[in-house]
Amino acid sequence: MIGEIVEHSQYGRGKIVALYRNGSEWMVRFESGLRFRRPRTEFEGQQTMSVAPATPIALPDITPMSQSQFEARQLVEALRVGVAPAQHIQELTIGLVDERTSLRAGLNQAHQLGGAVRAVIGDYGFGKSHIVELTAQEALQREFLVATTSLDLLELPAHRGFDIYHGLMHNLRYPDTDERGLSPLLTKAAGLSHIVEQLGELTTVEWDPLMVALAAVNHTSSTRQRRAWEEWIMGGRRVKLMNRATPRGIKFPSIYRIGNNARQIAYLLSGISVLARLAGYSGLCILIDEAESYSLLQSKQRPKASLFFSGVIYAALQDHQSHINAADLPQHHFREYPVAYTDRQSLFFLFTVTRSDNRMPLEDWLDAEQILELDPHHTPQEIGQFLEQAMGYHARAYGYEVGERQRQTRRGAAEHLALGMRNDKLSIRGVVRMAVELYDLLYLYPDYDAATLLDELRQQVR
Repeated sequence: MIGEIVEHSQYGRGKIVALYRNGSEWMVRFESGLRFRRPRTEFEGQQTMSVAPATPIALPDITPMSQSQFEARQLVEALRVGVAPAQHIQELTIGLVDERTSLRAGLNQAHQLGGAVRAVIGDYGFGKSHIVELTAQEALQREFLVATTSLDLLELPAHRGFDIYHGLMHNLRYPDTDERGLSPLLTKAAGLSHIVEQLGELTTVEWDPLMVALAAVNHTSSTRQRRAWEEWIMGGRRVKLMNRATPRGIKFPSIYRIGNNARQIAYLLSGISVLARLAGYSGLCILIDEAESYSLLQSKQRPKASLFFSGVIYAALQDHQSHINAADLPQHHFREYPVAYTDRQSLFFLFTVTRSDNRMPLEDWLDAEQILELDPHHTPQEIGQFLEQAMGYHARAYGYEVGERQRQTRRGAAEHLALGMRNDKLSIRGVVRMAVELYDLLYLYPDYDAATLLDELRQQVR
């Protein structure tokens, strides 16, 4: 730009020697010898050109979707990763007829005879977590309290019984309230004097921790003190605030974090099931997922994990089993505890295990009918029922009408997906994900022929 020859209508030709104001003004030396700083627009060829207004940008449609469409979209996104949402788990369950029959029988047995146990074995992606949530929904419908936790090798390993108890109590669910934890149960029981008296008659331990906590909650009107006691009985720490609410003449019991605490923890779980029965519920359902972390424990940690699981199994079954001897469960060196209450108990215990060479010795603890092995080979009819449900939710989520392409895909895909499971190409989680992908392709590509799509699917699962 500097040094360029320009033409001015008044001063004639000249050369640009400097620029100002971001090039909008020029310093020009004219042939007459004069130097002037003039606006750029005064020079020939630099007049301002009129610019046509830009075309307005089309704004996207921001109309909010309806509540039903939003819920369907959430459900489809959950299915996209192979998980059935808890609120729709009943209708989105594929097969599991025999397993659900066994679970219902176990819940009936727990309510009628005092306890039942089920262990679920399956590979990764075969629906063990699905079984846990399915059992939780079934138990809640039957008025059980449901305590659920998932084990983790680093955060919650199988040999830390106290931490497992802590996780179970903080995730305790109720059929009649959304609150969690022991607080609703203790509050309900403390308000009924006959429940406290009945529980006191059933316990065989002096200064029973559950009885002491119940008496303390009943003894104080301070919300902070009640909360401190509730946290303690759920596996929290003892704090000074609790001393004010401790009834006179009561020796403060300990809930042991270390040592041989399996008997005490099993006893507490049994006691909570008794308290639930006295408060009008059906009992207590304990669900532990990802128990396969047992196989990853060190050899010195496995006996501790075995004591916890065998202790809870014995507490649930007691005299209705012949595998576990209560005398083989060691006492804590500070205090002795029975393994369970002997009357008015209703305790259902279910845990999942992944197939492994180092898995839990289930056959040493349970009968064959108490061990459920998940069979991944579902029938085309069972898969077709799921595809029908998924198709309806996908159409609602994306606002389209189900057409012949979707129906043809549903009919043909059921057979192919069942073949994929028989050939070990797909797990149950893979089937769920694949179902969503099929409907995604039909929605995103309107010209995608269903026959072509099914042929491609058949090639994948052979």
